[in-house]
Amino acid sequence: MAKILVVDDEPEMRDMLRMGLIEHTVLLASNGAEGLLAAARHKPDLIVLDVKMPGMDGFETCRQLRADPDLMNVPVIFATSQDTLSDKLEGFDAGADDYVIKPFDLTELQIRIRAVLRRLQPPKPAMNLQVGNVRLNILSREVTGPTGVVVLTPTEFSLLAHMMKHPGMLMPTSKLLEDVWDYPPGVGDPALVRMHIRNLREKLEESPSEPQFIQTIGRQGYTIRG
Repeated sequence: MAKILVVDDEPEMRDMLRMGLIEHTVLLASNGAEGLLAAARHKPDLIVLDVKMPGMDGFETCRQLRADPDLMNVPVIFATSQDTLSDKLEGFDAGADDYVIKPFDLTELQIRIRAVLRRLQPPKPAMNLQVGNVRLNILSREVTGPTGVVVLTPTEFSLLAHMMKHPGMLMPTSKLLEDVWDYPPGVGDPALVRMHIRNLREKLEESPSEPQFIQTIGRQGYTIRG
């Protein structure tokens, strides 16, 4: 059982998620400011966050979560009707781990929540990975790139660790959704992978527009090279 904080200004949505996620402990907040206070007080395992709310919107709420050392590693799933590409880009730039469009199937949201929570399980024995000038410690979750230590979201870290365990291997987007996001085949938006790859390049590449570390292989997928 996980502790999940739902932040949404729609009472019907809060009630639906409270009932639909009954196997978890569900905490509720009706706006961004209230959500930040609840997160600081209760330290949830995961946050389901709306975008369009009065006052502080979900993007700013997520940015403030990522800026708080005590909350920066709490995964965030946006559940919102904001469905344009620019909305998704802003969400992932703010630090989201996943992005679900309203109206959504509750079963799909449950699958995504379970997948995110599985990725948070304690790591196996300590392991250091290094490919080129990027070093990663699975136990401490510290990542060092060309410019020093970089801060990654939980999903960015999982994606990078998985790829660094298989340097030089071609990884199709569909396979990354299964192996990293832990989604069943056919579940998950390929844009999740593209946007997280983009964010990793921004944080790790000396020239993100001409990536040398995380490379795109035609239309087949991605690989990491030292």
